[in-house]
Amino acid sequence: MRVRYPNTRNSVVHPLRHVMAACRLFAFLGLIGLISGAQAQIAYQPEFDLDVVSQRSADGSSQMDIYTAIPYSNLRFRSVSGGFEAKYTVTAEVFRVDERGRQLGLISNRTWERDVNVATYNETQAETIDRTTQSLSVDPGRYAVEVQVEDGASRRSFVREMALVVSRFDRGVSMSDPLLLDRYDSSRRRLHPNVGGIIRTDQDHFTVYYDIYAQQPTNLRVTYVATEQNRIGDRPSFRALLGLSDSAREDLGTPLVLTEQLRVRAGKNPATLRIDTEPFRVGDYILSIRLETASGTLVAETHKEFAVRWMGLEGQIRNLGEAISQLRYIARDRDVRAMRRAETQEEKLRLFRAFWEHRDPTPGTLRNERMEEYYYRVSYANERYSRLRDSGWNTDRGEVYIRFGEPDMIDSHPFNYGTKPYEIWYYNRHGRQFYFVDDTGMGDYELLIPIWDERTRM
Repeated sequence: MRVRYPNTRNSVVHPLRHVMAACRLFAFLGLIGLISGAQAQIAYQPEFDLDVVSQRSADGSSQMDIYTAIPYSNLRFRSVSGGFEAKYTVTAEVFRVDERGRQLGLISNRTWERDVNVATYNETQAETIDRTTQSLSVDPGRYAVEVQVEDGASRRSFVREMALVVSRFDRGVSMSDPLLLDRYDSSRRRLHPNVGGIIRTDQDHFTVYYDIYAQQPTNLRVTYVATEQNRIGDRPSFRALLGLSDSAREDLGTPLVLTEQLRVRAGKNPATLRIDTEPFRVGDYILSIRLETASGTLVAETHKEFAVRWMGLEGQIRNLGEAISQLRYIARDRDVRAMRRAETQEEKLRLFRAFWEHRDPTPGTLRNERMEEYYYRVSYANERYSRLRDSGWNTDRGEVYIRFGEPDMIDSHPFNYGTKPYEIWYYNRHGRQFYFVDDTGMGDYELLIPIWDERTRM
């Protein structure tokens, strides 16, 4: 098992191939179904969310806190006296790893059980999340944490893995890992963790919580910087960022730059920052938190990865303009033109949402299964069929996959002697077959007969 560093949160190893294969197996809608209103399969999403953070325990040693969040939809409820009940088990295995991510050995194995009880059947179908938290005492170092969730009734199990660097907390000034919160009740010190690290655009704000540990009272300066992950290489120093205008920071993909003076007492000092969601574009971000002395000496630094997603779009869509272009396989030209010509980003987003709301098979819920299915297909096409000159969704095979879903059978001939490589995709359920030929020998398969041509019928 290898875990990549220094990114301490997002090194996730997940059985994605098996999950995607299962999703493709059940992705039965073609273009006709997408337009006519037949039920679409739900796009891939994590079966449960996981977060692992390190902090100082009550006795001054180091500990890791393991947070899980599993939706009710991934639990099987049974009818019991007085309502419905689901049970599941969480098992966490903690491995020590070296600087190259190589496993050194298992140091902890803990299992805990959860009972979920609701009064009505409708509650079992609600978009509700069940959360658990466990704390483990560990020495400072590098770890890989593998967490398995097993449903008690169906015996289905899901596994996720995360890397973590546990810091020392016995220095002059140190800090815990940040924890993202959807809500924070400061009067009761009640935390509502955002375990998945997904900030939805319908949230006005979110909160970052962490602890500062000081051996004696001191004055500090804290700097918060949030930058798009793909722009980290363009980001100048924190001091340089503080001197830039808001527009210049936005050009650098850095919508948040904030510095504050702090007076901390000896011991544990809870710290929070409320962050407005509005300045953030949809995308993946890294939040950096730096603690410096009054003279500018760096004493502690930590990072947290998070993502901003449109409500209901899960993790499939990162760019609105591209998402609008990708509608061309099911949208009328005039609808796409109207979205592109909208004068503001807000108007584009309104038209885009209206397009999909009109096709929502389950109005009144936060999920739009048909939209998710469509962009799942786009995502898979990009992963499977991308070429140097084209994204996968913009290729012939990508188009057929997006319109019709997973073929019932593919007859592939990549190395036939005397003929160019070719594939035949069979859609028995639609009575169609499509021929692709690679004229260049470089994997650029082109459709031999157009989709609309009657000769594609079986």
